[in-house]
Amino acid sequence: MTGQAESGPFDLKMLLAPFDLEGFSRDHWERKPLHVGRRDAHHYDSLLTNVDLERIISSPDLRYPAIQLAKNGSYLAPEVYTKNIKHGSEFFNGVADLGQIQSEYRSGATVVLPALQRTWSPLGKLCATLENELSHAVHANAYLTPGDSPGFTPHYDTHEVFVLQIAGKKWWRVFEPPLPLPHRTQPFTPVGYALPAPILELELCPGDLLYLPRGYVHAAKTSRGHSAHITIGMTVYTWVELLSEVIAASRDLAAFRTALPPGFAARDDLKRALREGLGQCLERLRSDIDSDRVIESFVRKVHAAKVHPVAAFNSDERVIGLETTLMAPEAGQYRILLENRSAVLEFDGKKLILPDQIRPTIDDMCSRRAFQPKELCGPLDNAAKLSLARYLHDERFLRMVD
Repeated sequence: MTGQAESGPFDLKMLLAPFDLEGFSRDHWERKPLHVGRRDAHHYDSLLTNVDLERIISSPDLRYPAIQLAKNGSYLAPEVYTKNIKHGSEFFNGVADLGQIQSEYRSGATVVLPALQRTWSPLGKLCATLENELSHAVHANAYLTPGDSPGFTPHYDTHEVFVLQIAGKKWWRVFEPPLPLPHRTQPFTPVGYALPAPILELELCPGDLLYLPRGYVHAAKTSRGHSAHITIGMTVYTWVELLSEVIAASRDLAAFRTALPPGFAARDDLKRALREGLGQCLERLRSDIDSDRVIESFVRKVHAAKVHPVAAFNSDERVIGLETTLMAPEAGQYRILLENRSAVLEFDGKKLILPDQIRPTIDDMCSRRAFQPKELCGPLDNAAKLSLARYLHDERFLRMVD
C-alpha cells in the first residue's frame, strides 16, 4: 500500500509548527507535555487522512498483526476478527474479516494499525526523516476509535509520543508520571496505581498535536463522533544502552574474564572482596576501555537499525553467474574488521557478520574491484563463491558491471 497524496516536507519542525524547535528541545523534550492547537483540519492530509484509513482497513491484503483490535484496556484475540482463507491446499492465514471488524468497532473496539510506516509511504518518509534528525528509533501507529468510546485505559508509554489528530475529536487527560522517564524494560503496571488528579485536560481537534514524554499516564475518550489519530513513537537510546556497549567491550580485557571468588554467593565474608573488586572494575573501565571505539561501535549499530524506505520491486534483472563482472566499492567506503572470530563488513550504515574463513575471498574481491566470481581466491568452491557474490550484491555492497 502506498499513499495517494504526495507527502509534504514533514520533519520535526513541521510537526511542531508554529511552536519553535528550540523551545521544544529546551522546555519539553523528556520534561513536560506540549499541546499545539492549529485550527487547520488539513495539516496532516499529506501524511494520512480518514479516507486513507478506511481504504487501508478495507484492503483484502490486510492481515494480522498489521491490524489489531483493542477494547476495555486489552487487545482482542486475532481469531475474533480474522479468518484463514483456503486456496487449493494452501491457506492465507490471519486475513482481516471486515464484517467482524465493523461489528467489533461498532461495539466499542479501537482499530489499531501498528507500524504503519512499513506500508504507508508518507509515514515511512516521516519516520526516516525523524530518525535522521534525532538518532532515535521511530515508528507510526494509527488508531481509529468509534464515538462514545473510552479507548485505552490509563497507562504510560515507555517511548516518547507525538499524537497527530487527523479526524474527529478526542478528550485527553494527562497525569504525573509515577516513574520518571521509564526505560523500555519498565512498562506500566496498573497494580497498586491510584489515579491522581489530572495535570492536563484538553480536546484534540483535527490538525492538533500532543507531545507526551514517556512515563506520563494518559487516558482518552471520544465524544459523539469517531476519532482518528496517528501516534509517532520514539523509542530512545539511553545511557543504559551505551553503558551496555561498554560492558560488552569489557569482555576483550582479560581482567574482566576472571572468575568471582569461589563461594561468593554463599559466604558473607566475601562481600567485601566483591565490593572492592567491583570498584576496581569500574576504575579499569574508565582507564582501559577505548571510549571512542565504544561510541563508534554503538553509532554504527544505531545507523544499521534505522528505518530504510521499502525498495520497489524491479523485474528487469539478470542472474549473477560465475562469469558475471561485479565491482566492489572504492577503498574508504567500507571497512573489514575481525570481531569474535568473525569477519565484519561495514558499509553505508550496514554491518554484515560473515565467517572469518571467507575473509581472504572478500579481501580479493575488494583488491580487484572489478572481478568475476570464478576468479576469486580463497577456500571457497565455485558454488560458495557464487552464493557469496549474490548475497553481497543483494546487500548493495557489490554492483553489476554492464
